[in-house]
Amino acid sequence: MRRGPVPLNVHAALEPLMAIVLIAAPWIFGFSDVDDATTICIVVGVVMLAAGAMTDWRMSLVKLIPLRMHFMTDLVLGAFLLLSPFIFGFGDEGGPTRFLIIFALLELLTSLGTRWDPEEARTYTRSGRSGTAHA
Repeated sequence: MRRGPVPLNVHAALEPLMAIVLIAAPWIFGFSDVDDATTICIVVGVVMLAAGAMTDWRMSLVKLIPLRMHFMTDLVLGAFLLLSPFIFGFGDEGGPTRFLIIFALLELLTSLGTRWDPEEARTYTRSGRSGTAHA
């Protein structure tokens, strides 16, 4: 997999925060009157939360999605966000278009810049070494 400067655990920690920002963006940035943009933000944010919660890494609820599939999901979501203002016809709306393009670029850069190392995805003991966590 790709080796970037962003540690996998940082990516895993930031993803739910960014998903919440994406879900709340229409109201934070004042474009909640653009229905398509609002729907896209909510749906993609929920997909991001679900993907992060189900990825086979340390910070997940269910270890179901392999790292490679999560990486591909991030790329697809980034591309979808980038193209959505033009596909759904609100490209002439400045606020949501700018937000989605900037968010999409950040999503793509973060995905491409993450160190997708399965070794980092393993659970850690309280001492910080990799292995199985003990209670």
